[in-house]
Amino acid sequence: MMPLFGWGEYDYEPLRTCCTLDYSKADRNFISFLFPLAFFEYLIPLFIMMTAYQSIYQKLKKSGQVKMNTGLPVKSLIICWGPYSLLCFYAIIQDATVLSPKLRMMPALLAKMSPAVNAYVYGLGNENYRGGIWQFLTGQKIEKAETDNKSN
Repeated sequence: MMPLFGWGEYDYEPLRTCCTLDYSKADRNFISFLFPLAFFEYLIPLFIMMTAYQSIYQKLKKSGQVKMNTGLPVKSLIICWGPYSLLCFYAIIQDATVLSPKLRMMPALLAKMSPAVNAYVYGLGNENYRGGIWQFLTGQKIEKAETDNKSN
């Protein structure tokens, strides 16, 4: 919303499919817009996810019911949005237009894949969801492996 008020700008992506931050202008307006944007829309969510999933992991570990890789959502955020953030910060230091349009388009495509990646992470990363999805698709229940609770 801030570009509507003149703070920061959006422009077409290199392949002209939709809009992105206008990183071709590394002026003060872009720099002053990018730092709060990166802080509030990338670093704070990343910190919240890291602390929340660490807390979830500790609670699940205490109860002995760790059924989900709690580090996977944080990793997916870094993988999907990290290259886009790096490209924007690179635009502050160097002229990003010297990079090929296809190379500049890759971080935007990864960021756009983030919702699909999140669906896979949550749907397939949790044992209960995975079993429910398998049962929905095939009509078969997944047999849980019996575990030995013998003391050594």
